Amino acid sequence: QTMTKPLNLTSSANNAHILFATDEWFAIAENILSPYPPTFVADLYCDQGKVMDGWETRRKRSAGHDWCVIMLGGGDGSGVGSFTIDSIDVDTAYFTGNQTPRISIEAMKVSPPSSSNSIHTNNNDYLYTWMPGAVSRLANNGGIRGTGQAVDTIQSALSACEQVALQTTRGKSSEWIEVLPRTPLKPGYEESRYHSFKIDEGVKHRLQELGGVTHLKLNYFPDGGVARLKVWGTKYQTNQSSSMDTTHTLIKKVTTSVSRIHPHTSPNPPPSSTNYEHPELSSSVHGGVGLMCSNKHYGVPSNLLSPTLGKDMGDGWETARHPDRPPLIKKDPVTGLQVTPLMDWSILKLGLGGAKANNGITRIIVDTRHFKGNFPESVCIDGCYADSAISDEDVCASAGKDTSTNSSVQWFPLLKRVALSADAEHEFLRDDGLIENGGKGVTHVRVSIYPDGGLSRVRIYGVPREVEAVPRSHL
Repeated sequence: QTMTKPLNLTSSANNAHILFATDEWFAIAENILSPYPPTFVADLYCDQGKVMDGWETRRKRSAGHDWCVIMLGGGDGSGVGSFTIDSIDVDTAYFTGNQTPRISIEAMKVSPPSSSNSIHTNNNDYLYTWMPGAVSRLANNGGIRGTGQAVDTIQSALSACEQVALQTTRGKSSEWIEVLPRTPLKPGYEESRYHSFKIDEGVKHRLQELGGVTHLKLNYFPDGGVARLKVWGTKYQTNQSSSMDTTHTLIKKVTTSVSRIHPHTSPNPPPSSTNYEHPELSSSVHGGVGLMCSNKHYGVPSNLLSPTLGKDMGDGWETARHPDRPPLIKKDPVTGLQVTPLMDWSILKLGLGGAKANNGITRIIVDTRHFKGNFPESVCIDGCYADSAISDEDVCASAGKDTSTNSSVQWFPLLKRVALSADAEHEFLRDDGLIENGGKGVTHVRVSIYPDGGLSRVRIYGVPREVEAVPRSHL
């Protein structure tokens, strides 16, 4: 297979463009896209101060930090398309006391409007028009030195960035993908001006699953200048990833395990309402019991075991918001899950004696019915097997502890931590490879939610240790 030579996707020679910049007091953002080496004229000044060949913002005195948005170019005449990224070069040449001390770079694919049809198939205006003011900027051949954006204009631009992310991910996330985390830069002396970065393989995988990216957001922390930015990559090819559409690809990436999500807005009946080959061991009909939880501010664990669909948010288990939750949510660049130590848990005892050893758990359904703005970000489920020598009190006492050693209760994973969505049943099948340790005997499960929130139902299915005394269908 012929290897495609990487292109400088942020070169103006390849049709890259600046769509927005928060501040261009000393030098406009287009300079960082120049295909030519940076220059320096010692005695060249303008009304704003020293003329610099790069993008330089004024000293930050207001809240926040400076940033700009770059539309990537492919150098194929039109210059449009989506791209994968391999590496990044940053040059701070001649910025020896005024370089930005640190930067980060984010990426996103701007998708066509949902109203697009065949008439507009070849219309790429959406790549520009999503950002307020971008068309006027391009018509003026770039930014204007000595200017800065008003606070409300910056907020509108940020909102536009969030909206395109929500559109591309179908409401899953308003965040762009971080391709370069916050990184310090050195001053622009000859021996320290060049900075090179390889893109993490996990990040590359996310970009490919997104279908490539079209735009970058370069962040200065908090202000200063950079001479040149070179982002090396190739045009995205449809055979680089699966043939799934963007929505399903993002679901696969974010949740790492979810393959069956059934919104309650669907006209089709939810999976829990249909017959299944094994009984719902967690159901209160079969003797399932909610034993204990870390927090029950708005609901109790026993509600999770009701055989019927939840009637409202009060008919579920919901915890209070953690008072010490962080002011800024961060997500893991590989998994897409929140980086947080915060979580709540509940302990459920299975009915019918639990799942039989060597047969185990075959199906799990986690239902967020009615929880639209307060569902947990993610969930994981562990199981344990408590024989006659281990009491329910022993199981509950082990709930928040590391039981890997020196404990009579040994918890093991059934469902790895996965993202949840609003008002939907999330179905996990052992036959799909989504349940771990599916062959083990299980008497109790521990449901952990991150960082907090509410669930309507948790349904655990499997081969029972005891003979089923009632019909499987619960509706």
